[in-house]
Amino acid sequence: MEILLIAGPAGVALDRARLLANFSTGKTGVVLAETLRKHRHHVTLWYGTGATYPLPTGLHSSERFQTVHDLAKLFEKTDLEKFGGILLPAALPDYDLASAHDLAGNQLSRDKWPGHLEGVRLELKPAPRVLTKIRSLAPKSKIVGWKWEAAGNPSELLESVRDQIGECRTDACVLNGPAYGEGYLFMPKVGDPVRCSSPEELGNALAAFLGRA
Repeated sequence: MEILLIAGPAGVALDRARLLANFSTGKTGVVLAETLRKHRHHVTLWYGTGATYPLPTGLHSSERFQTVHDLAKLFEKTDLEKFGGILLPAALPDYDLASAHDLAGNQLSRDKWPGHLEGVRLELKPAPRVLTKIRSLAPKSKIVGWKWEAAGNPSELLESVRDQIGECRTDACVLNGPAYGEGYLFMPKVGDPVRCSSPEELGNALAAFLGRA
């Protein structure tokens, strides 16, 4: 199967010199790509420029992105329907910059902020939600989203996963983060969830899911 895997961090530009980005080394995405390749899937990797985890020999990134807006442009120019599976473990920002002011209330240019300011006040707005756009661009693909959660009890976490699947019209979701604990929970829209203790186990679960008719 042809699979698009989008991994690593994305951010939003504050000015031409500064970026507000999520933490991500890209390791999980790279390990998933390698595991899926071992299952004889052909993986196309889009990799965030801020990722620090090295790509192994034989695995190349066909596209790089720095911001969530870069990623949206890649979607616009790519025929996503050619991919049987689209996986999105990338760490994408929830917020974008609405405006920035110095402490005196003067609005700052998006070109480059002066380096001598005593402080900066930022107003943020919701960032573009990339996952919500994929279904309309790839109506027949198996789409897997991610939920990284830092707070919530087990029932709340499962509810957030179900909400994402419903809102984004995806086929499955992977849950991880401090609120979940060690490892990952792979939760398909239909069927039983699968607990995975490592990225390799998650890759095997994804391979089995993608291989089903």
